Parts: sequence; structure tokens; C-alpha cells
Amino acid sequence: MAILELNDNQGLNPNPKKAKTLNPTTSEVAAKIIDVLKLPSFREVFLIIFCFVIIIILLQINLPNPYNLKVGQASKSDITAPKDVVDHQATKFAQQEAVNRALDAAKQDLDYYIIDKEAGKGVAFRLNRFFEIMDQARKHYATTGVIDEADLRISKFQSFFYELPNRNFLRRIVLLPTVEYQRLKELSHSILRDLETKQKINSINIMKIKSGVPELIDQLSLTPELSSVLKILVDISIRPNTARNEAMLARLEKRVSSEVPKVIHRQGELLIAKNQIVTENDLAMLEDLHLIVDHTNQVLVFLSLAFFVILLIGLAWVYIYQYHPELFKQERLLYLLLLLTLLVVGIIKVLSLIDYPAIPYLAPVSFAAMLITILINPLIAMMMTIILSLIGGVIVEYNLALTIFYLTSGVVAVLSLSNFHRQRDLVRSGVILMVINAMTAIVLNLLFRTNFNPIAAILAMVNGFLSAVLAIGTIPFLEHIFKIISPIRLLELANPGNPLLRRLQIEAPGTYQHSIMVGNLAEAAAEKIGADALWSRVGSYYHDIGKIRRPYFFVENQFAQENPHEKLNPSLSTLIITYHVKEGAEIAREHGLPEKLIDIIEQHHGTDLVRYFYIRATENAQGEKENINERDFRYEGPKPQTKEAALVMLADSVEAAVRSLPKPTPSKIEALIQKIIRERLDDGQFDECNLTLKDLNQIKNSFIKVLGGMFHNRIEYPEVVLKEIERKKTGADFTK
Repeated sequence: MAILELNDNQGLNPNPKKAKTLNPTTSEVAAKIIDVLKLPSFREVFLIIFCFVIIIILLQINLPNPYNLKVGQASKSDITAPKDVVDHQATKFAQQEAVNRALDAAKQDLDYYIIDKEAGKGVAFRLNRFFEIMDQARKHYATTGVIDEADLRISKFQSFFYELPNRNFLRRIVLLPTVEYQRLKELSHSILRDLETKQKINSINIMKIKSGVPELIDQLSLTPELSSVLKILVDISIRPNTARNEAMLARLEKRVSSEVPKVIHRQGELLIAKNQIVTENDLAMLEDLHLIVDHTNQVLVFLSLAFFVILLIGLAWVYIYQYHPELFKQERLLYLLLLLTLLVVGIIKVLSLIDYPAIPYLAPVSFAAMLITILINPLIAMMMTIILSLIGGVIVEYNLALTIFYLTSGVVAVLSLSNFHRQRDLVRSGVILMVINAMTAIVLNLLFRTNFNPIAAILAMVNGFLSAVLAIGTIPFLEHIFKIISPIRLLELANPGNPLLRRLQIEAPGTYQHSIMVGNLAEAAAEKIGADALWSRVGSYYHDIGKIRRPYFFVENQFAQENPHEKLNPSLSTLIITYHVKEGAEIAREHGLPEKLIDIIEQHHGTDLVRYFYIRATENAQGEKENINERDFRYEGPKPQTKEAALVMLADSVEAAVRSLPKPTPSKIEALIQKIIRERLDDGQFDECNLTLKDLNQIKNSFIKVLGGMFHNRIEYPEVVLKEIERKKTGADFTK
């Protein structure tokens, strides 16, 4: 039975190892998860998602409680406006009132009328019909000698004139001589055509137009009877000829409507009183304020904000990837950006919840801009200022004025600290910010508010002061937490009182003096080619710190003592000389120096050849020269990875070489510098840093200028002149 049970068990699990692979243990799963977490790409994606989620939560948190109201219902409580809102109905009513007043005024203004093109044709038609009837009456009178009263019935002429003629006037026309009758026809047509087609006539100015007709006719030299009849005929024929200029009236209506300010209920103003019946206009305002329960609207708001935040984060990520990819190699800087972003956004949100409109002017966007400028990069700070300003404006009820304020304040902070070197620069930046913030707040209040709020300007000034104070106080902590080196820390490292530099002064004084000279050369060259001058100087001070272990093996520290290398094998001497790089890195790590400084120490010789001992080794080898491996006489490297490391390399070599010249002259110095740069270039020492040939030429010129001032030729005075100088010093008279 035991055997059978064993066989059964074996049949169930014939391959224990295979079963184990099919059912991974918890430790294996955990190991795989840890492997995934170690991937930079995973951490970067997680960082984006985390930042997005937190910002969305901050944007959505503590929204006003919505109300479940409908048109015709009575409100169960007083409802006040959480922010400014437009009353569309009141605005529309005010606009209509203004338009009606403008249209009433336009009715009295001939500029808003045009002459009806049909007026002239109507005048001619009516006169022709009138004279046709008068022709028949005159013909009957000529035949019978009697005026037929039926031909002169007033009703016949009712449609031909603006005012009805009387029977006596009609008889006078019938009795006119033929010549004067024909003249009457011609002149009446001419005068009325001119009046009706060239002058605007309406009910307001028609009497004025008529009053000018007699004077016009008197100038025609007519008989009294014809003149009188013509005046009456023209007077009763004149009628309004204008039509409304609809295009001008439409423009007037649009302009007047746009000039009427919107009726706005300000933040905190009562919108709907308790037990008040809700109207359509009330409901529209509540919807604008997102105070009505509308799940569709809430989803749209959330999706809009989500897209907005994703867009900003995505643009920031693309910008960093395109122009500052080195940040992805320093994740701690990305974490610092995330921390500052969430901190500022969170503070803005908290300030926006305080029931006072000016309090968001305290939001520390400029504080974040200062820290990013000092600890990371001014261009990154500018980008983050734009993003924080946009998000801040959205948080504070989509406030454009605050967006402009945050942007202006942040940009000023970045520009005022672009050449930051010491703490007093932060103080100066704070003073500038206080002034600019106050001015910006005043201008924005005048632009966006009807009433000036002096508290906003005061809080804006406080913002600038607090930003500088907080930056001064937090920089040391952030440097320590995120292991970032600011210019302040670099200046501390460059202080001659630093313990490590003090050791170098005491234990290797020649190396210390050499390092100071190298720092002068590297700093001057860095300023010429746009490298970091402060890093170049500090890197120069510490580049040979490893020589404090065995200072007397280096010529600058021997001071006329016996050179120990004369008794050593060239290979051993090379090992001692090159080992100072590794020892320098070890000492730097022991003293907690920055990694970038350690990189300069490790790279300042690159893989350069120790030429002196290599030549000695080849000379000693005599016929066995082929057994000498050049690689054994080179530094371990790596080659310089940055401009600053390359500058320290060149300054180190040039200073040592020039110091060894017996009688340095400008031409000798220039030739030597040119030779050293050419040797390093041909040896490939600059292959891994972004130095250009133009940079190398500027470096050469900078070195020549600095060394020319150090090793200038002195004038040798004649013996007589020297005696005269000495006599003047001592007051002796050698002529006696």
C-alpha cells in the first residue's frame, strides 16, 4: 500500500521542478514586481499618473453643494453666489431698453434715412396723370368757353397730391395761356424731380423744404400768375421721400447692445431668497454656477479638467524630453518638481476656499519659481511658472487676473535670479518681487474690477517678501533631501576655510597654489564658452585633493627636496602619479562632496598619457621597446563628460606646463597652450563632452590673457637708475 501510495503521488507530480515553475511563489512575484519598479520608464509613467490624479483631486475637491430645484418650485433656503455670475435676463432687458432709446433718437436723425429711389418716378407719374385731366378740362373750355365743374371735382385729384388742391386753384390752371401752361408742366416736373431725388424729406423737415420753394421760383422771372400757380402746385405735391436705413439701424442696435455692461451678481450676493419661486432665469444662473444637480454636466466638467491637466503635464514632459533630457537621469529632480507643483497647487486650492477675494494673491508661485531656478534650471522654472499660473487661474474660479499675476510674479522671480550666486541675490530678488507684485496687482485690479482693492496690492507685496524668506530657509533642506548642490553650497566649498582645503594648504601647499591658479584659468575660460564658471572654479580647487596622501611625490610640493621618482621604476612612479585621481575621489566621498565634483576629480586627466615616465620607460627598455605597453602609462579615466571637467583638464595641464618654462614669453606661452590643446584633441580626450573647435579657440585666448598677466616681462633697469631709486628711498645723497 505504501508503494502504491508513493506511485500515485509520483504520478500526480512527476516533475516537482516543473510544477514549481508553473506555480510561482510569492517571493518570485515580489522579485518581478521589484524588477518592474526599477525600470525608469515605469517610474516616469507612475510619476505622471500620480501627479495627474492629485491635481484632479485638488481641482474637484470641495465644490459647492448642488441644489435639486426646478422652475416653479420654491427654494427651501437662501442661495448666494459662490462667484460672480451674469444675470442674462436682466442683461437682455437692459440691452433692449438701451436699443429702444437709441432707435427713438435715430427716428429724428436724417442720417439714419435714405432717399427712396422710387420717389422721383412717383412724382413724374402723378404729375403726368394730373396734367392729363387738366388737358381734358382745358380742351373742353377751349371748345365751349365754359369750365365743366365735373372735370374739377376734388376727389379726382386726391391721389396725386400730398395736400388736396382747392377748386379755385384748378380753375386758374385751366385759364392759363397755353404757353404758360406748357411752362408750368416743365417747371413743376423739373423742380419736384430735383427736390424728391436730391433732398431727404420726411414729416419733420417737410415744412422747411416747402418754405424754400417760393424763393427758388422767384428766381425764374415768371409772370405773377404763373409764379403763383407754380408755387401752389409744387407746395401741395411735395411729400416725404425717405426710407429707414436698415443697415445703419442694425449696426446701431448691435453697437448699443454691446456697450451695455452685463448685469452681474457679485460673489456672496443673494440670488434666490428662501421660499422664492424659481424662474427660468434663476435656474440658468444656478446652472452657470454648477449649483444644479446635473450628472452630465459634472462629467463634462471632470473630463474637461482632466484633458486640461493631461495637456499641461504632457507639454511639460515633452519640453523636458526635448530640451533637458538630463533630468530623466536625475529622478530626484523630477520628484522635486512634483513636490513643488503639488505644494503650490494645494496652497492655491486652500487659499481659494477662504471667503476673501484678495487672499489668493498670497499663492507662492514665485517661491516655486525661485527654488526651481536655483536648484534646477531657469528655463525649467519658466516652464513650471506657466503651468502653475494656468492651473492656479482655473482653481480660483477661472480667474484671468490671477493667472496674469502668477505668471508675471514667477517670470520676474526667474529673471531676477538667473545669475544667482549668493543669498543676498535672493534678498534683492525679494525686493524686486515686492515692487513688481504690488504694481501688477494694482494694474489688474483697475483692469478687471470696478472698485480698487488696496488689500490685494498689500498681499501681493507680502507674497514677494515671503517667497524670498521661504526660499532662503528651505534651500538647505531641499539640498540635503534631494542631494542637489546650489550656488550657495558651492561658494561654501570654495571657501579657503573649508576643512578639506585647509588640509590641502597645510599638507600640500604647492598643490593648493597650483589649484588656485587652475581655478582662475578654468573660471575665465568657462565664462567665455558659456560653461558653469562656479563649478569650474570649485572643481579646480578640489581636482588634485588626492595628492594630500603622498604630497612629496609631486613636483610642486618638493621645494628643492630630492625627487623620490629618481629612485623608482617608471611604472611604479606612473602608478603613484595616476593613483592620486582614485584617492581624490575616495577622499571626496569620505567628506560628502557632491557627485558632480567627484566626477570632475575622476575625469580631469581623462585617459591621458603620463608622457614623462612613458618616455623614461622607453629609454630604459633600449632594445625591448616593443614590450612597453602605452596603456600602462595612461590614467584610468573616464574622459571628460562635461565642459567643466574638460576645462579643468586643460587648465591643469597648461598651468603646470607654463610654470615649468624657464623664461616665459607671450609667444612661448601661446605656442605651449596651442600644443597642449592640440595634443588632447588628437588624443580624443574631448570625444565625450560637447566642446567645439570654436570653444577650444576661445579657451586658448582666455588662457593666454590670464597667463599673460601673470608672467609679463619685467623691465631690467640700468645700474645707475637702480642706485638713483635706492637713494630716493633712503634719502642718501650719493653725489656728495
